[in-house]
Amino acid sequence: MSFILRRISTTKTGKQIVRDQPLPGDTITLGRDSGNIIHVADLAVNPHHATISSTDGRHVRVAANEGLGFDLNGRSETLADIDSGAGGELRFGGHRLTIAREGENIILLVERIDELSQSSKDVDEAKAFSLQGVLLGKRMGAWSFGVLMLLAFLVGPIWAWHSYKKVNERPDGFHADSSWLSGPLSSAHASLKDDCQSCHVEPFVAVTDKACVSCHTGEHKTMSAAHANAPTAMLLAARAPGGGFDKFLANVGEAFNKPQGRCVDCHTEHEGAGPMPATPQKFCADCHDGMQGRLKTAGHPTMLADAADFGTGHPEFRPLVRAAPGAKLARAAPGKGAVDYNGLKFPHDEHIQATGGVARMAASFRGRYDFGQKLECENCHRVEADGVRVKPIEMERDCAMCHSLAFETVGGTTRTLRHGEPDQVVADLTAYYRSTPPARPLQLGGMQRRRPGAYAYGQVYNIYFNEVAVRPSRAQDAVRAVFSKGGACFDCHTIFAPQAGNSWRVAEVNQTARYLQKGWFDHDAHKETDCAGCHTAATGSKTSADLLVPGLRQCRDCHVGEGGARLVKVETATESPCAMCHEYHSDGGQPWVPNRQRKVNAAAITNKPSRGTYGVSLITGTEGPNLYKVTWRTPVLHGASRGG
Repeated sequence: MSFILRRISTTKTGKQIVRDQPLPGDTITLGRDSGNIIHVADLAVNPHHATISSTDGRHVRVAANEGLGFDLNGRSETLADIDSGAGGELRFGGHRLTIAREGENIILLVERIDELSQSSKDVDEAKAFSLQGVLLGKRMGAWSFGVLMLLAFLVGPIWAWHSYKKVNERPDGFHADSSWLSGPLSSAHASLKDDCQSCHVEPFVAVTDKACVSCHTGEHKTMSAAHANAPTAMLLAARAPGGGFDKFLANVGEAFNKPQGRCVDCHTEHEGAGPMPATPQKFCADCHDGMQGRLKTAGHPTMLADAADFGTGHPEFRPLVRAAPGAKLARAAPGKGAVDYNGLKFPHDEHIQATGGVARMAASFRGRYDFGQKLECENCHRVEADGVRVKPIEMERDCAMCHSLAFETVGGTTRTLRHGEPDQVVADLTAYYRSTPPARPLQLGGMQRRRPGAYAYGQVYNIYFNEVAVRPSRAQDAVRAVFSKGGACFDCHTIFAPQAGNSWRVAEVNQTARYLQKGWFDHDAHKETDCAGCHTAATGSKTSADLLVPGLRQCRDCHVGEGGARLVKVETATESPCAMCHEYHSDGGQPWVPNRQRKVNAAAITNKPSRGTYGVSLITGTEGPNLYKVTWRTPVLHGASRGG
């Protein structure tokens, strides 16, 4: 025995189509829910209206499930037993279910007999549960929505732009063309939020360089000399040729008045409030990655090394050094141990070691100066007020507490030799020995008359007055001692003895203010790191000619590429794009920091102090022969003390 569901549908021509479908099992569910075996799409029928079952293959039991019954031969019932051989008609809403028998099968014939309401059909049911009946049709709705978008986002913005074209600042309120904004302006351009036409001069024309340069005149003039002075053919040859989708985008941009090479290619706006974001690394790597080979092929050879990513593809640093005493500053040759002759004799290892005479002297000064058990780097190397560069060493400020220039005490005040002026040192020592007699021995007292035979007193008398007679000639001995081996000046400076009428001379001291001219380094940003963590060669340096500027390897201990690329394991990685250290506009400031936020370092480089600074000082300490001398170099790099 099995149930067979029979459906009869009538075509427009009146032809009936009969379809039979065997139903599984001996229990059939009927209702409006699509999960029922017999689905009746009629709102007058409950979701799970009735159950039809047969136990003997002949008699059929129909039971209502959810309160609403059914009609059986004109009577309302909730439970009915029907003999399939005799047949029966049941009514569920606007549908009729006829039970009959054919052979061993029970036939369930379902057909719609009338339409009692608008919800009888499937299409009517959809309308009853949606807004379809009260809205426009799909076609009319699509056209209406398209016209609305055209008015709101094309006609409206054009009208708003044209209305305020000649207005310097718009009134507060909503303006239709603000719907075109991709985001708020950066803090640098926040004042232009109501003056769109200052940058967007023409409608449907991208922002031009002329609009940028009208305000940013200084930045445009300070464009990187390496780019501004390079031939156009060289700049074009340096850039890697585009291909595929990139080339397609470039062509589309050209077609819509967005040519490449504009200011906004790097300085993107409407990216959100706050500082304008740094230029992505790819804008630099597009040219500098593989540039050397491309320029050589194009007939523009260059010594500039390729650079693609700081973590994996960056050349070694080439700081400015003096390769020989008295030489001019030049970039260190790549791949060689660089030295920098600054005119000083200074052993770093002796001054920062934990034991020895220097450490003991530093410990003895703990109550007077900010020293610990030994000298630290920051005791002599002091960072500028802006935290960027390190101040040049000054003898009076950084060295005099240990290397005293004192040579006489007058009334409790210590006189010192004038540092940086060797001729004045000679003059002061000569005047001192010529005008000042030697100290009178206590035995001579007031020089009263003595008894004859007091030989010891007479001997002292004769020695003293003999010293008075020869004292002026002692000046040359004192001068020679200061500038000779073992003297205060000789230990730290290169001394030139008098020749052809010249006096004593001291080799010029040149302290390089900025070793890495093409890069930026901020000491304040690294203040949590020990000096020796980067300047690793300092503890073993025995001469000041050793270049202690950290190399690429030391920087890569913390800094990785823009996307985190690295060649070695880094515990605390700092992603470092090109714009972190390199500037494109050569204004000497920190890369990608607005001018108003920059800390200006106004200190000159080793400027010679006025003479009044060296008259009489209160430098205390043990008097001795440790006289110190240095010459001041001519300040020629004032502008370089800022950044880089």
